[in-house]
Amino acid sequence: MQIIVVSNSLSKRIEYFVEAGKHLQTEVCFMTYEELFSCLPLLRQAVIKLEPCVSDETDFLKYALLNQAYKETLQRLSEMSLPDDVCFLNTPDALLRALDKKETKEVLMDKGLKVTPMLPSPQSFDELRQLLADCGRGCFLKPRYGSGAGGIMVIRYQPNRNKWVVYTTLRQVDGVIHNTKRINRLSVEKEIIPLAEAVIQTGAILEEWIPKAQLQGENYDLRVVCRESEIDYIVVRCSKGSITNLHLNNKAHWWNELSLSEEVRQQIYFQCQEAVQSLDLRYAGVDVLIERGTDIPYIIEVNGQGDHVYQDMFAHNSIYTQQIKNIKKKSLFNTKDFFFMGIFYFAVIFLATWTPLAEA
Repeated sequence: MQIIVVSNSLSKRIEYFVEAGKHLQTEVCFMTYEELFSCLPLLRQAVIKLEPCVSDETDFLKYALLNQAYKETLQRLSEMSLPDDVCFLNTPDALLRALDKKETKEVLMDKGLKVTPMLPSPQSFDELRQLLADCGRGCFLKPRYGSGAGGIMVIRYQPNRNKWVVYTTLRQVDGVIHNTKRINRLSVEKEIIPLAEAVIQTGAILEEWIPKAQLQGENYDLRVVCRESEIDYIVVRCSKGSITNLHLNNKAHWWNELSLSEEVRQQIYFQCQEAVQSLDLRYAGVDVLIERGTDIPYIIEVNGQGDHVYQDMFAHNSIYTQQIKNIKKKSLFNTKDFFFMGIFYFAVIFLATWTPLAEA
């Protein structure tokens, strides 16, 4: 049985996954997507983990094209036939579904799970302005596809004063819209329009703002790493603003620092486990916010490749270690199945062709 991790290039998350394998005396092989396409029909007894493509592209529209190319890669993989003893950790179909924030929310709502409310998707800046005016509170404009806060815009609009306040990772320089690793504040409409139009152009969703619970005076939400029906890890992501992604210099805190009741904790566990299973994922990172004042948990989104948490990787690397343990456990069981199936078929063939000596 071999474990294969796939991306376009090596990355820190892949290095830690390989390191977890070494700790368990289990070899993990790295492949590019092109190499996987070439050898997939020939693979035997393999578990394949699909990772997102690595890119340092900052041009937002070019980055959106890379996202589209990655979706096409997953679609191509989903159409290929797998040998019986080869499987994906998360299937390409499940990853594609989770990449689509709109479809993800619709699936979860159909299952009766609480998600951050969606408004109609704007098709122009004028439509966005009207939706914000009708909503009467802040909203998140996000690319429908993508992750890592790329292209996210937190928008507050007061129509009676025509006043805007926007927090975003986007910034326009010399006519090119860049995705930055910092939060930029904008209040001038003519500076906001091209950024919002770029997000809308790539396909966007609009979410209603819900005030987040606070820890030590900062807003927080959760990344809950799920493994099938288990919770492997929860990191608390804190920020002075509304965008909490940790690569934007926000703070990571520990789950046990929160003073949530056991009832609320159980609600979070249940909703996350149900979300992962509803999307046919085996592993995922579920982003959850706790509404300030009510302690009601809402699922923000589900990341089918969101099992990397640096807080854990740098400390114990427990997420990837447990993941590989689980792969080995399931694969050993499957190997036994193949062994006993082989004996069964051999016995059937032998009995069908055997002639007793007395009749010879």
